[in-house]
Amino acid sequence: MSASTAHVHSHHASADHEEIITSVRQALYQDGKGLAVRPEIVDELAVHACVVLADVIAAVEDGGPLDVIAPGGGGWPRPGMDWAQLLRAGTTLFEVLLPIALRELAPPDDAAVTRISVLLHQGITARVVRDPLACPVPPRDLILASRRDERRRMTRELHDQVLHGMGLAMQSLDLHRYHVETSPVLARAKVDRAIGLLCQVMSTLQQFSVELRRSVEPGGLERALRSYLAAHVEPSVNVVIRTRGDLTSLPADVNEEVYLIVREAVRNAVRHASPSRLHITVEVSGGTVRATVADDGVGFDPGDSPAGGGLASMQERAMLLRGQFTWSSVPGVGTRVELRVPLTGGAQ
Repeated sequence: MSASTAHVHSHHASADHEEIITSVRQALYQDGKGLAVRPEIVDELAVHACVVLADVIAAVEDGGPLDVIAPGGGGWPRPGMDWAQLLRAGTTLFEVLLPIALRELAPPDDAAVTRISVLLHQGITARVVRDPLACPVPPRDLILASRRDERRRMTRELHDQVLHGMGLAMQSLDLHRYHVETSPVLARAKVDRAIGLLCQVMSTLQQFSVELRRSVEPGGLERALRSYLAAHVEPSVNVVIRTRGDLTSLPADVNEEVYLIVREAVRNAVRHASPSRLHITVEVSGGTVRATVADDGVGFDPGDSPAGGGLASMQERAMLLRGQFTWSSVPGVGTRVELRVPLTGGAQ
């Protein structure tokens, strides 16, 4: 897969991983012809859709052919799926992804639209509608796709927060020059506003710098988590983090994804739950890594969709690791999320 897949021109509206997942799920469940009764198939197809779209965007921006990595491993298509189901699934994915791809890439003419459609068809055919003896997208490729989405999120936030804030600061400085001779008080207010905006921009850039440096090094999961907690959780929150087992035995890919899942759980708790206590545990034993995040915040009704959609994002990441993600919440009591990931390398 081309390295430039991670790049999206700033004028494109960024395709959100969660938007794709939600749209694919809705379309497949509305299909009502067998796929909807197997949630695991729907989930895997949604992840395949994200990988296909990323590949198509890379091919269009590079001006080259679709670079599809040969699948490896086992388990997809799912046993018992016939050609009719595969074709129906492929058609559904195409109908969902084409509008998103066209929005992302803003083709200038009909020829470009046709090329995007052909590339999308090729990608879906290669990854979904193929020989039932074929194998799934390797977990490593799916993990790489999720990391591309993380970089896109950061790109959006840099654009929306940093560039917007700098633009407003420049506007205030221009107004200062306009008012400096006729209204010194108003001119001073414009300078003060520009200083305040630039301070906000600096704070945002510092946060991004910390996040970018906090990519988990081998054996550094606990250190990365403690660093994130120290930087992003208020001192008024009682934070307890416990680790058990040999975290240095975790593969690099697992290290990174477990960190991102736990980080998202902490972020959700801090932003939405107003907790006074936050307990995090990470344990490696018996060829499995387990992680839990529990808070005593406001909680929510399990029948309602919590704000932000973070649970769906965490579940998708867990699926990429072939793991299990569960959560429970009680209004007024708190929320608990738990991750279990098998370690193919047999880390103990």
